[in-house]
Amino acid sequence: MTQSYSDLLSAHRERRREQLLIAAAAELNERGIRQATMDQVAQRAGVSKVILYRYFKSKDKLVHAVLEEIVDAILEADMAEVDWWTGRLRRTLNVAREHGAAMQLLVRHASHDPEFGIHFDRLSKAIAERVEQRQAEILGLDNEGPGDIHILAETITAFLLDAYVRWIDATPPDRDEEFLPWITKSVRAMIYYWRGLQP
Repeated sequence: MTQSYSDLLSAHRERRREQLLIAAAAELNERGIRQATMDQVAQRAGVSKVILYRYFKSKDKLVHAVLEEIVDAILEADMAEVDWWTGRLRRTLNVAREHGAAMQLLVRHASHDPEFGIHFDRLSKAIAERVEQRQAEILGLDNEGPGDIHILAETITAFLLDAYVRWIDATPPDRDEEFLPWITKSVRAMIYYWRGLQP
């Protein structure tokens, strides 16, 4: 079946938009959210600033688009059907690795920004709620242990996001299989010790 001109144009625009987001994530992560300019992003993407503004009407809209995309991708990967919760770690690590600059931008830069921090907060809140729910499904609904399970879920979430960024920043992708058992055992130990159980 032959695609229509309209379909081809839409596909081209979607590819171009994705290329612009990748270039923007790299430039913003390297220079900082507030320091990078649209000129620098356009140059990195190999397009004119006019083209960049056709897709994103302002730098703020561009930054929001980069951050929304990585948050949506992580949350989607985390909701995938898996045999066991550890499978979700593999999927989310793959997304973090594939979108490394955007992930680093989100965790290292946006998380402390008064305007763009909403994206980090949205991801953290959603993951913490899922961690809490999954704990309850596996270990039961009681809140036994030395502290509030809400704090535990938030702690695990912060640990996971920071660990992902540090790992992808420091190691090549071919070592990711080393990371997964370590992160799995670390999260499991946190949950069990917090609840006064032996892992």
